[in-house]
Amino acid sequence: MENIDRKAYRYRFTGHEHVFHNVSAVKALPSVLSLFGYQRVFVVCSRSINTKTQFIEQLRECLGGKLVGLTDDVGEHSPLSNVLKAARQARDAHADVLVSVGGGSVMDMCKAMQLCISENAYERARLLELQFVLSEDGTEMLTTSHAPPAIRQIAIPTTLATSEWTPVSTPIDDETRLKARFVVPDGSPQAIIYDPELLQQTPARLLMSTGIRGLDHAINTACSSSTHPFASLLAEKAILLYMENLPLLKEGGEREAFTHCQLATWYTGMGQMSVPHGFSHWMVHIVGPYGGVAHSDAACVLMLAQARWLEGWAVPQHERLRIALGQPERPFHAILHELLVRLDMPTTLDDLGLTRQQVDDMIVPALNHPMVTRNNIRPIETEGDLRSILSMAWRA
Repeated sequence: MENIDRKAYRYRFTGHEHVFHNVSAVKALPSVLSLFGYQRVFVVCSRSINTKTQFIEQLRECLGGKLVGLTDDVGEHSPLSNVLKAARQARDAHADVLVSVGGGSVMDMCKAMQLCISENAYERARLLELQFVLSEDGTEMLTTSHAPPAIRQIAIPTTLATSEWTPVSTPIDDETRLKARFVVPDGSPQAIIYDPELLQQTPARLLMSTGIRGLDHAINTACSSSTHPFASLLAEKAILLYMENLPLLKEGGEREAFTHCQLATWYTGMGQMSVPHGFSHWMVHIVGPYGGVAHSDAACVLMLAQARWLEGWAVPQHERLRIALGQPERPFHAILHELLVRLDMPTTLDDLGLTRQQVDDMIVPALNHPMVTRNNIRPIETEGDLRSILSMAWRA
């Protein structure tokens, strides 16, 4: 009896009903819509997907009269003004479902649109009243919305950063340039359609950087301050898939590499809402808008800095990952650095084009953020702590 693990575990299901993997999205979508009985589709897509590929035109043809609206006016970090405008458009079109085609900004925008429509919140001030609060122990994000969900999302992801797996939406407030923070009831897509051929049309560099963002999520799950055995199992498998297959994508890659990377996002997403994540996950939300840097580029640098910061602290977690990766004797941060160099991804704040003054200006917002200084195995609580970990992200 003495060997029984008495730790209490909490696992969070996030509202997904179906996942379709290794399929053609254009061929699968009509059946998915029929499965749920949807008749009036409003599509939200990235501008590049709309203007640089034939996918949206193919989607128009397959949807026919069910397509009641479309916008590609999303923008980096999905500004609130774009969210509110698109929510009004979907409402006025009497849409009964949103279909997202794109990466994190597109899916984040759809989640926030869902919140607008459910709460009848079509003005900035009203929407901002609905930001999440933390659980009493500071480990879980809780919604403040109490309206019944009025509309759902079906996601067709074109990147690898796992936004499709959470009900969390963090669009940027145009006025303050700060991230708004929402947990949307039933905000996770009702269905996800993973199309490897569509993924192959995404620019290689964007695939690399969003893949690293997904990898960072998986590492944060495996190295959480409060791990969960099921979430850790999935995260460790995801880390292996990312490490093995991201270099193959850079080299052009066969279809299998793309399907394996989409599996990695699936494994990562299944666990990431059940454990608290640390510094690198949340500091991206400061570096991105304050530095004018893409989230996924910032994730490359912050993931590496966090691995260095946790050296000697996350000992069993790093050891398991090193063994799984077949490199038991190397520091975990050295393994990650080698991957980033191989992918031609940034490894330092210098590589992101940031100045010391810009990073200094991020210290106070980071300290004021509800999550940056919480749930870190090696504490990050003070200005000195923040400066110490960020010092590990500058070029030597």
